[in-house]
Amino acid sequence: MASNININNPTTGSPTTSSVRDNFEEARDEINSLLKSSLDVVTTSGTGTAYIANFGINVVKVNGARVIVKAHTANTGSASINIDTTGASTIKNMNGTNLSANQIGGANHYLDLIYNSGNNTWVLLNPAKHVIPQSDVTDLPAALTALSTNKLDSTAYTASDVLLKIKTVDGATSGLDADKIDGYDIVVGATGTNANTIYFQT
Repeated sequence: MASNININNPTTGSPTTSSVRDNFEEARDEINSLLKSSLDVVTTSGTGTAYIANFGINVVKVNGARVIVKAHTANTGSASINIDTTGASTIKNMNGTNLSANQIGGANHYLDLIYNSGNNTWVLLNPAKHVIPQSDVTDLPAALTALSTNKLDSTAYTASDVLLKIKTVDGATSGLDADKIDGYDIVVGATGTNANTIYFQT
């Protein structure tokens, strides 16, 4: 914030009391502004969608004005705040989106707000939780749709399904070879001399 205190006051030819008073008024306004952003805190009233806050010295809605208020309740969705009857302004996230539920965390959440005159909003600098729009995550919607479409319900996945899957990889080089013992074929109820076969008599 640039200071409006004139370091050349009192000026030549100007009543001393008038020019000094001007500087004191500027100093007062700047001190009040700094106090609002650091020490002067009020508790809100209203609802979880329309907050109200009233300071002892009225806030002026100028670009970059910064205030701290203590929330009295959590927000239930998109919310606004009316400070010192200057008119309700939407509270936005830093990315310009409206608040989602519980980004104002309820009683004892101190809200750090800065005014954006470009779109008449109060920007919440310290939300209780950060929300990333699904559209901001590259390819996420398509990936979630594919997962939902191609998923196999647990109730539809039976022992037979598992057996069929095993059979697709069973074999000598698969590391499974489920119909062999240590690489040897098994024959039950017969005899023979094949060196690659284990014979079991019944």
